[in-house]
Amino acid sequence: MMNKVHSRLRIFGVACGVILGILSARILWLSLSGADDAVAERDNVIRGPILDRRGISLARTEEASAIAIAPAELIDSEFAAQNLARYLAITPEEILKKIYQSNNRKYFYLKRQVDNFTADRIMDMKIPGIHREYEFKRLYPAGTVAGNLLGFVGRDPGVALAGLERSYHEMLGRAEIGDRRGPSLYLTIDSLIQSRLEKEMRAAYESSGAKGATGIFMDLETGEVLAMASFPELNPNEYQTSRTESRENLGIRMAYEPGSTVKIFMAATLLKNNAVKPNEKFFCNGEYKVGNVTVRCRVHGKMFAHGEVTLSDIITKSCNVGIIQAMNRIPPEKLYADLKALGFGVRTDIVPPGSGEAPGYLPELADWVPASRIYFPIGQGFSVSPIQLLRAAGSIANGGALLRPALARQAVAQNGHVWYEHKIIRERNPYEPAVNREVIRYMRRVVAEGTARAASIEDVAIAGKTGTGQKSSARGYEEKFVASFLGFFPAQNPRYGGLIVFDEAGEESGGSLAAPVFARFVQSILPVLRESSQTIKVPELAPLADPSRNFDPQKIGDFSGLSAREARYLASRVYGIPVELHGSGYVRSQEPPAGSPNQNVRKIKLFLEP
Repeated sequence: MMNKVHSRLRIFGVACGVILGILSARILWLSLSGADDAVAERDNVIRGPILDRRGISLARTEEASAIAIAPAELIDSEFAAQNLARYLAITPEEILKKIYQSNNRKYFYLKRQVDNFTADRIMDMKIPGIHREYEFKRLYPAGTVAGNLLGFVGRDPGVALAGLERSYHEMLGRAEIGDRRGPSLYLTIDSLIQSRLEKEMRAAYESSGAKGATGIFMDLETGEVLAMASFPELNPNEYQTSRTESRENLGIRMAYEPGSTVKIFMAATLLKNNAVKPNEKFFCNGEYKVGNVTVRCRVHGKMFAHGEVTLSDIITKSCNVGIIQAMNRIPPEKLYADLKALGFGVRTDIVPPGSGEAPGYLPELADWVPASRIYFPIGQGFSVSPIQLLRAAGSIANGGALLRPALARQAVAQNGHVWYEHKIIRERNPYEPAVNREVIRYMRRVVAEGTARAASIEDVAIAGKTGTGQKSSARGYEEKFVASFLGFFPAQNPRYGGLIVFDEAGEESGGSLAAPVFARFVQSILPVLRESSQTIKVPELAPLADPSRNFDPQKIGDFSGLSAREARYLASRVYGIPVELHGSGYVRSQEPPAGSPNQNVRKIKLFLEP
């Protein structure tokens, strides 16, 4: 008898141990799976909102209703159809058809995610056979603003289908114990800057007939992305009727051969290895041939010989022949090492793994072919994503810091507990500070007098580089191009950087299409950058010159050393004569010269340099 008792006690003890073990494991899982706090079951959690850095709502979940019909309970199907049609944007004929097709079913949904105000009106009619179920609906208040960046969830808000909604699905759908709603996810995006980027890009995208386009604007001190636009656009509220291509965030998913924008990295590698002497000249006769491969320099679609060019000239004029000649001095292993160190060929981790970020393609050194020595210096033979390229170029602009780019700034639970906060992650690019500074000096010339003159604006000096990369296929290179522009400002000490890309925009080049878009965009956001303490700060613009400066109203004064803004102000204030600007930066020469009588002078020409 005692043995049976002991046996039962042992069994009871083992059972209690198993139960306690399960409970302990469950408690441990709960404590670990919510940023060190217990989390509620997903089925009971309302999806958390997504907001921009200012706290403007970009995605939120609201209570909604599903309107359903029980066919067997209907007394007058036609009466029901006529009255429901008044509220649901469905014709009576369509409703009747659904009723007859579902006649053998006990219950079917006529329309889901109906707003509660409309559902209240429907239920007030008290039509037999009409039922209502409460559910949740995901809303995107800003419509197309950052639409393909945000992505969307399905009819069931618990199913994320694209974009950041999918990338941060696990986080948004969980809450700490006691909370009913998931955390608020704050993005690095500034809606004001985002909308202005989209506005400028939309106009050029539509007028050029481009297949697609993307633009990115980033803070070079933190790596935070302040705007990221893609075209064609997406309104997440209407994703069911959207085109597949509009759901792509090209800023992180596009992989393309970057063309001449990579010449800035080639220049940096040449300077790093002391492979080019100061003011050394190369000769460009318009084409470079090796075997059956020919690379040409083109201007307006025609072969063009640049003649004698220094390294600075090569970047300014985007000379293919010159950069290939110079890069023949760099061993392949050194170029490969620098491209790897800049982050090409691997994801930037701007979004969590599995989010669809393109890693680009950088062939292993063993896979290089003889033509690689020709194609790589002009940005062909390997591919990049837009965010990869901006990150790498940004490291030159900011003095050498290769920053991990970020789209998520902070995630905060409803009780105020911070689940996630962006931390700046820096690496060093492979170049010394002096090399970075020299390349930026080249890029200032590109905007002042080279292929990106259309990127110049009055209020701030811009450094940049154009690119017009030829597209390849299984049949070889085609007459299709990707036009792009990399831009940074203020050029003297860049704080912000951007990349504008247009895919298959006909005969447009980076200088003719992407560069002016960047200029108009930057001009439009300068007031936002100056005035917004919520987002980012820029140095105050220098005060305008004093009009009492020694300017004789009867003679043209000396404008040398003045900025474009100061010179225009003085010309207007003192003489009332319009100014024609050439280049960007500060006045170096002028027509007519200082001291000339202003009689019969209809226009003052000012020539500016960085």
